[in-house]
Amino acid sequence: MIGISRRVYYGWFIVAAAGSMEFANAASAISILTIFVNPMAEEFDWSRTEISGATSLGAILGASLAPFTGRLVDRVGSRWPLVLGGVAVALACVYLSAMQTLLGFYIAFSVSRTADQGLIKIGAVPAVGKWFERYRGRAVALVFFGGSAGIVVLAPVVQIVMVTWGWRAAWLVLGAVMLALGVIPSFLIVRRQPEDLGLAVDGRPALDSVDQNTPLAAGSAAGSPEPGVEWPLARAVRTPAFWLVLVSLFVASTSSAGVTLHLVPYLTQQGLGAGAAVSVISVLSISSALGILALGFLAERVSPRILLAAVFSLIAVAIGVLLSADSLAKAYAFAVLHGLASGGMNTLAPLLWASYYGRGILGSLHGISRAAQVAGFALGPLVLGIAYDASGTYQTALVYFAFTGVASSLLILAARRPRMAPIRRH
Repeated sequence: MIGISRRVYYGWFIVAAAGSMEFANAASAISILTIFVNPMAEEFDWSRTEISGATSLGAILGASLAPFTGRLVDRVGSRWPLVLGGVAVALACVYLSAMQTLLGFYIAFSVSRTADQGLIKIGAVPAVGKWFERYRGRAVALVFFGGSAGIVVLAPVVQIVMVTWGWRAAWLVLGAVMLALGVIPSFLIVRRQPEDLGLAVDGRPALDSVDQNTPLAAGSAAGSPEPGVEWPLARAVRTPAFWLVLVSLFVASTSSAGVTLHLVPYLTQQGLGAGAAVSVISVLSISSALGILALGFLAERVSPRILLAAVFSLIAVAIGVLLSADSLAKAYAFAVLHGLASGGMNTLAPLLWASYYGRGILGSLHGISRAAQVAGFALGPLVLGIAYDASGTYQTALVYFAFTGVASSLLILAARRPRMAPIRRH
């Protein structure tokens, strides 16, 4: 057990550890895999559909695991899901550096994506969300900022290593980063909730000793449930808002992930060089990181539902820009817009769940939510891969994804805060 600082609330150490894990978890990100698509396809003569299939398989397995991990996080905390997920990603990277067959690629990357979507993504947000109420927006934003920063930093590193020593060495570097920055901090620092260490949420006095009319006790300005009130999961899943949010996240994730995996191949097809296409990934990640921070702070004052509707609409706008992206300037414009949208979606979804239903079942709700999103992550890249292999172009599928972005925005606008009186915790 690490000693607890009396000057700094321990929740901020949790934020640092979870953010570090997200940084290292770039190793399993589609935004990093897209850099490997061309060299692996050329060496093994794999089609885009075959490569996309591995991401879809891993996403499906991760989606199946996510709800169970969410319940586990609510009961025992995020420490072991994060550690086990990080070890699995690191070992998968080592295997990817040596694999020789399509089956080997499917096994290794499926393990990596399953650990990412079924363990790490489910553990990181509740690890932080259970430690904060008033400052939950900024705390969650900092965790996701770590993930975007990981892609910003590691995308050019992977490209440099790939050019110098080959793509196999690049997988080894990613595995080492996960062990050093992901697994070790999570094992040493992450704990379940402040009450387990004799602390109060946000590092303030216990809620029952604070005037409930003061802003500090009232939670975030965006509107958290009344302190001391929690929704049981069985009642939460029976509200219309739950299903509207879930479907909107699935639809938006289909559009977002489909575009990301095929971005580098698409841009090279549009006439950009490989180095320029990779630089677009970095711009996208920088935009995502900045958007995460801005939206995380903003969500403490503005309803996450309204902000989600805005970022879902932005997905459609970004894809519209991408359809005509035949220059680096247009590609960068797409990257800025899409980065804001993708980062905002991941950050705002758990904040919306917490503001609607409380922090007690945040792990369970986030697990179910991620399962829906991961199902979208599985479908999107596969649709684009099949479309490309069938027609030699991505255009038709991209138009479809632009419309699904608009649809997801309308769905989230309909998901108003549930008014059913929750059970008061005694």
